[in-house]
Amino acid sequence: MIHILQSGEVSPRYSDRSLLEIAIVSALSATIGADEVSIYKLQPAGTRLLLERSTRISGQGITSRDTDFESPEVALPLESRPELESCVCDEQSVAVEAPTGGFIHCIPVAYDGKIAAVIELLRPAMMAAPELEQAEHFVGLYRNYLSLLEFSERDTLTGLLNRRTFDDQVDKILRTLVHDPEPGTQPLGAERREDRPDEAPHWIAILDVDRFKRINDRFGHLYGDEVLTLLANLMRETFRHRDKLFRFGGQEFVVVLRPAEADDVERVLERFRQRVAAHGFPQVGQVTVSIGFAPIDSASTLDNVLEHATQALRHAKGAGRNQICRYLPDR
Repeated sequence: MIHILQSGEVSPRYSDRSLLEIAIVSALSATIGADEVSIYKLQPAGTRLLLERSTRISGQGITSRDTDFESPEVALPLESRPELESCVCDEQSVAVEAPTGGFIHCIPVAYDGKIAAVIELLRPAMMAAPELEQAEHFVGLYRNYLSLLEFSERDTLTGLLNRRTFDDQVDKILRTLVHDPEPGTQPLGAERREDRPDEAPHWIAILDVDRFKRINDRFGHLYGDEVLTLLANLMRETFRHRDKLFRFGGQEFVVVLRPAEADDVERVLERFRQRVAAHGFPQVGQVTVSIGFAPIDSASTLDNVLEHATQALRHAKGAGRNQICRYLPDR
């Protein structure tokens, strides 16, 4: 796979994760002789699991969704594809005849004790045992690289995404809003915002634990760390599965929310604020958070997106803490 990444045949504007996915589907297509190879990510949506196709190679070329903020080309309930559901539930490769002829092979991608994705291969004939073994070897390499990437993208205490990953993903959003993608490299579902003037913006919210130093000073850093870990869990339970959650360090967290109207964003953030205030944290008792939020638009830069949300956060802190403030340019 490495020679594919070094060949210069894919755009350097792709993220490391997308480059890895492009490498694995290209390698499988070339070595196994598949007509089409797709990677489906598993995404929770309420009580269901969705299959979201992120990368595919076929006779029409390669397509890849470069960040989770882009709408997937294909998103369907796991139960709508029995062969993929069986692959996930049984945690083993599955092969079935395709309705249009040929065979569908599904190989699970598991790491850190969970099935994170399924690789689907469409072939004219059933794979023989040596071919399946070779395919699973490539998937094993992909899994190992993916696990390393996941580790580099996550905060070690909370498991949320880290600051470096935030910079990369928001930079992708800003480039999509302002610039045309390079010819032939437009990710799935990505259009310029100026082509969709009525679409609501993405949003950034900065969450800060009120008087966190007092918690550390009174109860110790172990309980302070537990507060941060439990807060991250509440974030996962409250926000939508395609809103992205980050820890910047210390007691500061960031949420990047998919396009929505300002009132809807405020309702979601208020629901989270109330949930935190009502939660009983072991030993510590009540913990509250202050939140500042701001839109991400075509005039934004990474620095001023953060500065606008920070200004709103300062206003929330100055107005008494345990509340939400939206950035207003004339404030």
